[in-house]
Amino acid sequence: MKTNVSSELKKKHYGLFGNAGTEVCLWTKKALRNEDVCYKQKFYGIPCHRCMQFSPLIACNQNCLFCWRPTEIMHSGKISGKIEEPEKIIENLIEERRKLLTGFGANKKNRKKWQEALKPCHFAISLIGEPTLYPKLPELMSLLKQRPETKTIFIVSNGQNPEMLLKLKKKNALPTQMYLSMNAPGEKLFREICRPCSDRAWKIYLKSLKILKSLRCRKVIRMTIIKGLNDNYEFLPEYARLIRLAEPDFVEVKAYMRLGYNRQSFLWENMPSLKDIEKFSEKLLKELKNFKKADKNRLSRIVLLKNKKTKFRQKIFD
Repeated sequence: MKTNVSSELKKKHYGLFGNAGTEVCLWTKKALRNEDVCYKQKFYGIPCHRCMQFSPLIACNQNCLFCWRPTEIMHSGKISGKIEEPEKIIENLIEERRKLLTGFGANKKNRKKWQEALKPCHFAISLIGEPTLYPKLPELMSLLKQRPETKTIFIVSNGQNPEMLLKLKKKNALPTQMYLSMNAPGEKLFREICRPCSDRAWKIYLKSLKILKSLRCRKVIRMTIIKGLNDNYEFLPEYARLIRLAEPDFVEVKAYMRLGYNRQSFLWENMPSLKDIEKFSEKLLKELKNFKKADKNRLSRIVLLKNKKTKFRQKIFD
């Protein structure tokens, strides 16, 4: 990792170990103050205060317009620098997270919750960059699953490394819930929004959608909707076609949020309201007869769609 990127991330209260990193997100902090919880708790029952969001390798093979992280981390998908061992990443990032949580335990009312937070039970491998670029991801997953505290693991991928999806499948190292992002209905807009490194990026993405269908775990398509760019109702049939390729259990239709570095790319007007997202979702459902609206979250401006044929119930924990 470049020194300037490392310094900037530390200023923003990231905990770093080599090329891996963690952060205590806004929703975890709110949960520890008994103020609010993340939509993942509302939708899936994930205990927000015990969620550890991290990345085993801070690098990416896309440079998405809507990404609010520092874009200096983006490179051609070629890994430079030392690759940390999975056990060292887990051990050191949990310790970094513990340091970041120092101070929350001073509130006597929330001390029990804070003590629980020091032992994360949910791991969200989605902090920054593309997690499937980490070559030892299957080994990392196996070690996380062996931890007695671990209840659930989510991975969010851009779909640009289908070989790693197959490795996770082959080595029985799949997460509880596997996400693939969907930000465009076709190749032209995909290149404009996601700005991938590979000339074959769209074909690679389609391959990942097909692989997702075969994975024996909870599967989610996450759509980021940008008002005035990828929200045209004319795109709905193509979005539906792509979703059918993957046959996910759930679809999260989420509004673009103007935060951090993406403020240079978009205006406030590009942020859809929850009403916009609900309307878009309703029209998408007309193209997806096997799905139904399952939930929504006002603050995150997100609507959850559920496959009527899924064997999974919405909430992992009640």
